[in-house]
Amino acid sequence: MNQSVLTVIIVTYRSAGYIARCLAAVERATKTLDAEVVVVDNNSPDDTVEVVRAAAPWARVVARNENGGFAEGCVAGAEVASGRHLVFVNPDAEVQPETFTELLACAARNPRAGIVGGRCVTGEGDNDPRSWWGRPTLWSMLCFATGLSTAFPGSRLLDPESPVMWTGERRVPIVTGALMLVDRALWDRVGGFDTRIFMYGEDADLCLRARAAGHRPMVTDRAVFVHPGGLSSSSLDKLVLLFTGKITVVRRHFPRGLRGLGAFLLLFGVWLRGTASRRVSSPDAGRQGRPTARGGDWAELWARRATWSGGWDARKA
Repeated sequence: MNQSVLTVIIVTYRSAGYIARCLAAVERATKTLDAEVVVVDNNSPDDTVEVVRAAAPWARVVARNENGGFAEGCVAGAEVASGRHLVFVNPDAEVQPETFTELLACAARNPRAGIVGGRCVTGEGDNDPRSWWGRPTLWSMLCFATGLSTAFPGSRLLDPESPVMWTGERRVPIVTGALMLVDRALWDRVGGFDTRIFMYGEDADLCLRARAAGHRPMVTDRAVFVHPGGLSSSSLDKLVLLFTGKITVVRRHFPRGLRGLGAFLLLFGVWLRGTASRRVSSPDAGRQGRPTARGGDWAELWARRATWSGGWDARKA
């Protein structure tokens, strides 16, 4: 197999309404690069595959007969990829013409990074800090459990997992999977995305495993992408998936003696919000990536805790 510099991997599911815009942007961004594009469809019930083939006859389409989740779709794309670098792009994201070039340039300048992300902006062009996340710690779980992270969104002390805007290049604990370049050698060495994680948490898990192997993920503000996010999941369904991922990261990556306590604090924070008969997230909290859910959603999330409190490992066991 001839090796390309870059393989762009896009995983779709019910993405017919926006995948053509994503692919048009990817085509513009790869014109001057030695790149290939792989689209993996997770058995969409709509006409996503037909839209992809019409919009991008130059792309390789992997049409799966089941929906095994985002991570599994990414792994299926990586299995047929020839690039020395893999870049994962969400199907509702739109990259800029220079995005991939800037990701590659950042990776070349920082060989220890292994994983590189970009700068997310809204459809109106405003900066959205959700290009990276802080590492979950016992302190961040305590802040969530007591409501401090909601009361003081964006605080470096009281909301330590939330992202902040930056300029230039920055080392970060976790790069979002919405736009993530991964060195293929790193991917093979640490095992890529864990296919037991259906959706949400796979990016954090990979970045933390990469850090444990000596890499230092980074983001660059020169690699810009637009990402509205969450177009395939309802609010409550997204909360369930999101907290399944969050508790998975706690149970896998906290020190062994603190995993139970970390999980308890996360559960307590959900219970606390579920008992409140008011909206618990402000607009600013939403901009920091916190779920903007009503008290009723939190209450339902608490009621469904048996489905997510064990994490993805328990659900896939």
